[in-house]
Amino acid sequence: MKCSARLRQVSHYVALLALLFATAPVAAEAVFHRGNIGEPDSLDPHLTTSGYATNIIFDMFIGLTTVDAEANVVPGAAESWTISEDGKTYVFTLRDGMVWSDGTPVTASDFEYSFKRMLDPATASRGAPMLYMIENGRPVNAGHMSSDELSVTAIDDRTLEIRLEAPTPFFLELIVHRCFPVPRWAIEAHGREWTRAENIIVNGAFTLEEWVPQTSVKIVRNPSFFDAESVELDSVVYYTTEDLSAAFNRYRAGELDMVISFPPSQFDWIKENLADDLRMTQNLGLEYITFNTTKPPFDDPRVRLALSMALDRETLTARVMRGGEKPSYSLIPEGSRVGYEPAFADYRELSQPERNARAKALLADAGYGPDNPLSFSFRYNSQEVLRRVAAAAAAMWQRGLDVEVSLLNSDLNVLNADLRNGDYEVARYQWFGEHRDPSTFLYLLESDAVGDNHSKYSNPEYDRLMQQSYASADIPERMRLMRDAERIAMDEAPIAPLNYYVSKRLVKPFVMGLEDNVRGINLGRYVSIERP
Repeated sequence: MKCSARLRQVSHYVALLALLFATAPVAAEAVFHRGNIGEPDSLDPHLTTSGYATNIIFDMFIGLTTVDAEANVVPGAAESWTISEDGKTYVFTLRDGMVWSDGTPVTASDFEYSFKRMLDPATASRGAPMLYMIENGRPVNAGHMSSDELSVTAIDDRTLEIRLEAPTPFFLELIVHRCFPVPRWAIEAHGREWTRAENIIVNGAFTLEEWVPQTSVKIVRNPSFFDAESVELDSVVYYTTEDLSAAFNRYRAGELDMVISFPPSQFDWIKENLADDLRMTQNLGLEYITFNTTKPPFDDPRVRLALSMALDRETLTARVMRGGEKPSYSLIPEGSRVGYEPAFADYRELSQPERNARAKALLADAGYGPDNPLSFSFRYNSQEVLRRVAAAAAAMWQRGLDVEVSLLNSDLNVLNADLRNGDYEVARYQWFGEHRDPSTFLYLLESDAVGDNHSKYSNPEYDRLMQQSYASADIPERMRLMRDAERIAMDEAPIAPLNYYVSKRLVKPFVMGLEDNVRGINLGRYVSIERP
């Protein structure tokens, strides 16, 4: 009887403990649900230059340098570095004990491999020309030298030496994301499929758990990250939100914690009803019209300049975009102008009727007019504000110049591919600065910037000036050379700048650590969720 009573008593305690555990609160998973303007074209850091892919890549990989919450350059995989007196040799010391997500040590050889892979012509990296300042970078990428001759050398497991052709003041900022390290053994084992969730190996704060095409990418905390203890999020889910109206509705419904843009038609309502959520920051972005200079009549600078002049940028920004954007008459946003005086378009001070009159004269001189109207297609990606901009630009060209314009839209990745392949006539596009130097925008028109020179513009004098600017250690001379190059670009108009970007985001008040900055870069490792 005593034994039976004791058993009943024990059973009672077990049942009570089970009840307590069952009813104890379970800590909610810290998940950041954020919009991302397009479907990633690749999660291989060496095969994309698109911001909507790089947003995710930034969270999964960390380069020699990285950025803090305010986008200032800070040590990344390298804990320190030295720069030679002539500014041409960088020696990086990697963090001791840093490992990949599979436990393999991160070594200087991983970075040597990654730089050489990116510049290897077989990789076909669109971002490779951005690294031509590395000694032998250009001939290696052109196939004239072996990648072994690239001046990037692992001295030992923790020491990497990089030699440059000339002093490059923005080099530490550039390598924040050019170029990220990649795991050689995973690439050799899986080829292009190494970035699949089941294969990927990373060295950053998060790793890939799931990619649902055209829907979302989920990344989860990487416990092997060197600073994992400071990462508060369990996961980040990036949603493809090219449809701004749908994204805005999801934000209002509480499905998204952040969207990186919203329909202009909702701007006044947002200012009145979601003022605490609204974040607006001028950033290093340029929206522009690109002309395919390999296709007549856009091989004629008179035609390109006429179409550029006829765009009423003040009306486009104030009445169509309606988000605080600034009209642009230069390729260089204000955030990249330290010590630099832009070569503004010479029609900037003219009234719009005066611009249209000059533009008509240029078209007439090129052989176009009422008896032979210019006709072309204008491409843009599917998004409400871009549809409005495209329609307004077409109306300005038709009314101001009597030209015929057909509008064609597609999703962003299709447009990207067509622009790279030259399968278009005129298109709307954008570029966000890789660093704060003016060259990050002037790079778009260098003839060997094959991945990002969508206009296919080629001008030997422009290239010569840019190469001289890269080789010069004299800052005032560099600025003069770049300004001379921009003067050529503004006169020949292979692209027509429209406006400088303003970051217009909606962010829930419970999202902490997401700092506004001109780069528009916000790493998940600095973000936390503090829901009420």
